[in-house]
Order: sequence, then structure tokens, then C-alpha cells
Amino acid sequence: MAKEVTPPDPKAQQQQAAPAATAAPASGWTIKKILMIGGPILLVQIVAVYFLVVKFFAPSDSEAQTTAAVGEKVVAEEEKPQIVVIKDIIVNPAGTNGSHLLVTSIGLEVSTAETKTELEEKEVQTRDILVTILTGKRMEELSTPEQKENLRKEIHQKIDDILKSSKLKKVYISKFIIQ
Repeated sequence: MAKEVTPPDPKAQQQQAAPAATAAPASGWTIKKILMIGGPILLVQIVAVYFLVVKFFAPSDSEAQTTAAVGEKVVAEEEKPQIVVIKDIIVNPAGTNGSHLLVTSIGLEVSTAETKTELEEKEVQTRDILVTILTGKRMEELSTPEQKENLRKEIHQKIDDILKSSKLKKVYISKFIIQ
């Protein structure tokens, strides 16, 4: 009595397996569900952190503007040079009998705006001092860099003598043409 074994029907196996395959994913988390819930939560956290940082850690605009304005004002007052320029002084150097001509412009740096105003008011006296110094120099005294440095020192000393409020900081020779 042998029993006959019948091969399993492939269609029947597929029908039995199909309902089991469709029912399994319904119970777990899918990527779509995670993104739908996690995305908005992440955005809310980012917005909250931004407002906390802006409110408590970053200075307000008015504080930053006040600090910047005060800092700029201090820097502007300290770093802005106060320079008076005496332009186009034309003289004949000593010993040239009019055959040579010196054209120069001199910048005088002072420490305060008050001294700058005083120097501007005394422009005629300043020009006279500069003309007197320059006409007293010979061509040899105007040619070398060492002599120009001596010329700066002499101008510095003579202009300091006429100033009441403050002293010169530096003398600049911005134009120096000898013909």
C-alpha cells in the first residue's frame, strides 16, 4: 500500500503566500511615515535654535550699531591726520641769479583740529617762513636726500615757534621741482 505523492500545485502555493506578503509591511515604520513626522519636527527644532541664538547670544542691532558708531568715531578722531597743505611755493634758490627755479608744496601735520585751524589762519606767516627758508638755500643744499631731511627739520622748528595751541607732528614735501 503505497501511497501516491502528488506534487504541490504552484498556483496554490502562490495564492497562499500572497496574502502573507501584503500583510507584513502594514505593522512597521516606513520611510514615508518617518519623513512625514520627522521632517516637521526637525524644522521646528532648527527655528527654535535660531531664535534662541539671536535672542540670547547675538547683540541686538541697536547695540551693534551704537558700538560700531562709537568705535568708528574714536578711530576717525585718532587716525585721521590733520594736515595743512601750503601749495605751490615758487622761489629762486640762493646763488642762482634767477637761472633756477624751485616749485614746492609743503604739508604740515598737526595733532588736533584746533591747531589745524590756527595754522590755516596763519597761512601768510607760514608762507613767509617757507619762502625765507627756501630762498636761503643753495642748489647743493636742495639736491640730496640728507639735505631735504635737514630742510624738513628747519621748517618744523620755525613753524613750531608761531603755533600757540600745539606743535607740528611732521613736515611733508609733496612737490619738489627744480628747473
